[in-house]
Amino acid sequence: MTTVLDVPVTRSLEDYRREQLLTQAEFAKALGMTEQTYRRLLADPESVRMPTKRRAREVLDVSPYLVREFSPLPSPTLVAQTRAAIEEANVQGWIAVNPDTLEPTGELFDGDGNLMDGSAT
Repeated sequence: MTTVLDVPVTRSLEDYRREQLLTQAEFAKALGMTEQTYRRLLADPESVRMPTKRRAREVLDVSPYLVREFSPLPSPTLVAQTRAAIEEANVQGWIAVNPDTLEPTGELFDGDGNLMDGSAT
């Protein structure tokens, strides 16, 4: 039996717009902003005020993590922690899991995807 995981995918506002068969002007109006603000949001999301983003997100009725332009950038601390964890895994090994159950298989792989010596086979 194969387990299907329901993994949400982050999409661009342009994906949502095209899905509705709207022009940029029509979509911007539906989101409660000008077309100029919409284009700025696509090009430089950090330059658009939070209330404008919140209003648009409420119209779309989705988590901000599902809209690329609304998803907050990770903090420098989180980026540093993630990089450190990747480096540690490259040295100690990446734990393989069964894709159906997500249970560890006992195999360890290096950062290039090669089976490491001493791991279960």
